[in-house]
Amino acid sequence: MKPIPAVWRIDIEPDDFQPGSGLPPWTGFLAAADLVDGLRDRLADRSGAAPHPTWFLRFDPDIERCYGRSDFVVDRYRDRIDRLRAHGDPLGIHVHYYRWDERRRVSYSDHADTAWTVRCLETAARTFAHCFGETPRRASHGGYFVTDALVDRAIALGIEVDVTPEPGRYPHRENVTFGDYTTAPSTDFRHYPRRPYYPSRAALDVPARSAEDARRMLMVPLTAYDYRRAGSPWYRRLAKTALARPYQHMPLNPWKEWPTPDTFWDLVARAADEGPACYVALAVRTDPPGSAGHRMARAVLDHLPSHPISQRLRFVDPLSPEIRALAAPG
Repeated sequence: MKPIPAVWRIDIEPDDFQPGSGLPPWTGFLAAADLVDGLRDRLADRSGAAPHPTWFLRFDPDIERCYGRSDFVVDRYRDRIDRLRAHGDPLGIHVHYYRWDERRRVSYSDHADTAWTVRCLETAARTFAHCFGETPRRASHGGYFVTDALVDRAIALGIEVDVTPEPGRYPHRENVTFGDYTTAPSTDFRHYPRRPYYPSRAALDVPARSAEDARRMLMVPLTAYDYRRAGSPWYRRLAKTALARPYQHMPLNPWKEWPTPDTFWDLVARAADEGPACYVALAVRTDPPGSAGHRMARAVLDHLPSHPISQRLRFVDPLSPEIRALAAPG
């Protein structure tokens, strides 16, 4: 069977999405690193290739406010991060747009303030360069949120790939990742392409038709599946419930509740083989051990070496030639 290039995005964050006024630990990161270490040899034995997840570090102003420095995770866990780099795993930045509402004593996502979102991105890029002596080339944005302004500024900062889009996801204002509230809804990802692409200068969700029209940013959307093609009534019910309307694709997230791990990987295989491009992109957050998100993601990922698709998946850098080849303009 044909190998499938795959991107495994891991967002390194504190155990709590928005630290608020406290100092939550980062035990989820250590647990994720342990999980990956336990999977490396098993996946390599199945596929014949060493897996390389991409780790996106949280470096935004909210981290600086809560922990006293935006590079807290590298300062505290430098040895563990150096071990990831020694394995050849790529690194990038992960950015949230939290602000602290002093009057209400709550965190919120200030998506409406473009200047603030750009400042958060710039803080993350500057911190990455300080920690590793090089410009970040990979980015993911938290809160299901990315804009033209952020992508254009990221390009100017030297970032080359964005692994944020979740095709099929509706814009919304209520989500645990937003803090207590948000000043603007998340991005409308309903019509984003389900393949890697270079966006047109006209719109982020439109692939460029020529090299002249293309922005210098590779977009790698997370894998989504069109439930019209699923044979099981359970799949169709899930799509209708999750999207509030039938027969539309939706993101395949390992940290969601699935009937069995096999169910998840069966759908991933379908998405790769039946979709507009043969690739896979998955994302997990470093949820703390014992949390529902960690428990479900661990069950799905730990099962991967036992599923036939593990023989085909090649976990690579999102900037690898295999991913870039799927995104040629036109």
